[in-house]
Order: sequence, then structure tokens, then C-alpha cells
Amino acid sequence: MNDMVKNSVESRKTALFTSYEITDEKLKKKIDDYFERLEKFASNYSDPMEFETAFAQDKLCKEYSDLFTAAMSQGEKKPSAVKEAAKDAAWEIKNDVKYHVRHKAYVETSSKVRSIPVVGDVIQAKQTFDLFKRFRKPKVEEQPEVEEQNNEE
Repeated sequence: MNDMVKNSVESRKTALFTSYEITDEKLKKKIDDYFERLEKFASNYSDPMEFETAFAQDKLCKEYSDLFTAAMSQGEKKPSAVKEAAKDAAWEIKNDVKYHVRHKAYVETSSKVRSIPVVGDVIQAKQTFDLFKRFRKPKVEEQPEVEEQNNEE
């Protein structure tokens, strides 16, 4: 299972247990059973966006909402500091997913642009030129002014 997908599953579990003090053993067992099934479901996905899309459309999403509601009605609210930690974790995961999506879009776009015959050749030529440009020795007039100042002193 992808680390980001695994983090998404764990954040849901963390959000549930950090928001409420769950003392009912029957509810705890039900939650553990749910997360075993969710992990099995998540193991089929390597892309976090695919997982989130599939999860939103699956019955597991509604079941998670029901579990959260049950925890809310049976459990006692925990201090807000814990909630803030859960919000921070959720925010971090959300930003990781956004970064992954942007990166994937960039790679796909770049690949499509490079597949255009003339454009791909021009991009490759420019990158090769830039690479070799790093290794050339600078001309005398291009050398830094620091050397000229040292000669004057």
C-alpha cells in the first residue's frame, strides 16, 4: 500500500480516537473491524487520489460517518488540543495529496508536450545545451569582479 494511502487510512482512525474517548468495548471492536476492512480496501490502490475517489463512492465512506456519529453519541469529547493535532494531521495529508496530484499533472503534461515531434526536439536540445554550458570555462570578461578587485589591491 502506498504511504500516502496508508496515511489517509490512519488519519481517519486517528481522527476518530483523538476526538472522542471511546470506552464502549462493543464500539471499539466494531471500529477495529471497520479499519481492517478499510485497510484491505486501500491495499488495492497505489494512487491516493484514486483511493479517495473510490472510497467516497464506496459503502465504507457512509459506514465511517456512521461510526463517527456513534462515537460522538457514546464517547466523551476530548480536549481541543487533541482535536487540533488531528486537524493538523488531516491538513498535512491533504497537502501531501495536493502535491502528489500537481506533480502527476506536471509529469503528464511534460510527457505530452515532449511527444510533439518538433517541440520535444527543441526542449531536448535546450536542456542538452544548458547541461554543456555548465562545464565550459567562462571567458575573461565573464569572470567575477572579485578577481579584478584583488588585482587592484
